[in-house]
Amino acid sequence: MEIDPRTLPAAAVYRLLIGCVVPRPIAWVSSVAPDGVRNLAPFSYFMAITDDPPTIAFSSAPRTGTPGSPRPRKDTARNVEATGAFVVNVVDDGRAEAMNLTSGDYAPDVDEFALAGLTAAPGVKVAVPRVAEAPISLECRLAQIIPVGNAPHSLVLGEIVYFHVRDDVYDAATGRIDVHRLHPVGRLAGNLYARVHDIFEMKRPAADYRG
Repeated sequence: MEIDPRTLPAAAVYRLLIGCVVPRPIAWVSSVAPDGVRNLAPFSYFMAITDDPPTIAFSSAPRTGTPGSPRPRKDTARNVEATGAFVVNVVDDGRAEAMNLTSGDYAPDVDEFALAGLTAAPGVKVAVPRVAEAPISLECRLAQIIPVGNAPHSLVLGEIVYFHVRDDVYDAATGRIDVHRLHPVGRLAGNLYARVHDIFEMKRPAADYRG
């Protein structure tokens, strides 16, 4: 099968893309509106960018709008731009259902922490709450927002200024996360997700590999 994306409608390209790039980590992003309303939403266009300084990025698509009119940005992108801060929470097996609940297209005055029955713990370096139940939370200060594509999407880059890691998933001796204990959830396509339980090891062909 040979496919030129320019010959497909946007919805078809989206379905093809999210089925090819799998599994994707989920950035469960908490933010706060200027009026103080807490927001929590998942984004699977998510990646690490650099470790010096530690920087991550996620992409927020605009809301579905009226045909012929500009599509408004989602609450998360607007909140992050207004406040300059956000927190990325890691989704594990036990938080999958709550994460899915927060993915709904809710009005800006809806507090998804309350909606999903989650505990909002205060940030240390940023004035944004984290999901207390999450095994890992990354407090971030906004580095920049880059508009990408025709919609456009908001590519949000943030510098991690504080890590919250549950004790049992962090090996202090090696400085590594124990993925066997973390049990992260990944995004596939449609209504499909993946659990990371079948893990194998391959040694990198470099004696000084630092990973």
